[in-house]
Amino acid sequence: MMSPNDPTRSASAPVAQDGARVCLSLSEINALCFKAARGVGLSWGEAEEAGWAAAWLTRAGLAGPSIVLHWLQDCATLARPLPAPGHWQARMGPLCPLRTGLALADFAALPEGPGHDGLRIDTVAHPRLILPFVARAATRLDLPLRIGWFGAELTLDTAGNGPVPVSLGEDASAPADLWITVAAPPDPNEQQTDCAVPTKGIAFADWQALDALALRVTVPPSAGSRAGAGAAGDDND
Repeated sequence: MMSPNDPTRSASAPVAQDGARVCLSLSEINALCFKAARGVGLSWGEAEEAGWAAAWLTRAGLAGPSIVLHWLQDCATLARPLPAPGHWQARMGPLCPLRTGLALADFAALPEGPGHDGLRIDTVAHPRLILPFVARAATRLDLPLRIGWFGAELTLDTAGNGPVPVSLGEDASAPADLWITVAAPPDPNEQQTDCAVPTKGIAFADWQALDALALRVTVPPSAGSRAGAGAAGDDND
C-alpha cells in the first residue's frame, strides 16, 4: 500500500468532482505544470515559465493546465523563433509558443519587438500559451498590446490580471499566424464585456496525464533511499 507521504506523489491526490473535474489552487497548478515540464525534459527555467503560464491562464479564465498539457505533448517537435524586425519565422515546422513568448518578452523594447509598426509571427502552435508572455511584454513596454489570430483578438494591458475576453473551441491548439500591435489606451469609462468565465476545475484526465509526466522526475522510494535519509550523525550537544 502506498504511504500518504510517498515521495512518488507529485502533490496531494485530489478527488474528482462528479468523477470528471478536480479543483487545484493556482500554486498547485503552477507546481504540477512545472514538474510535468521537467518530466518531458525541459530546462529548469523553461519549466518554471510553463508553471507560471499555466497559473496565469487559469487566473484569466482559460484552462491553463489543459493548454500546457497539450503543448507538452508536442513541444519536442516545435521550433524556436528567429526574431527579426516586423516578422518572425521558423526554419521549419510550427513555432513553440513558450519559447516564442519568452523571446517576445525579451525583445519587447528592441527593434525585433512589436513596436508601433506591429509584428507578425508565423505558425505558432498552441497560440493561447503565448498570451501570458504578451502581457509580460506589455508590462515591459508599459503599453497595451493587441494580439490576434484566426478566430481570436484581444488586448492585454500592463495590469493583465483579470479574465481575458477570448473564447476558443477545442481546436485552439492548431498552429496559427499571429499579429501583435501596440493598442490604443483603453477608455477608463468603457465597461469590459464578454470576458471569459473562470474555469471551474480541470479535467481529471488532464490532471492524471500531467501527474504522470511529473512522476518521471521523482525517485521511487526504496530500502536504500530510506536508509540514506536524514543526518549521517548525531547532532545532539
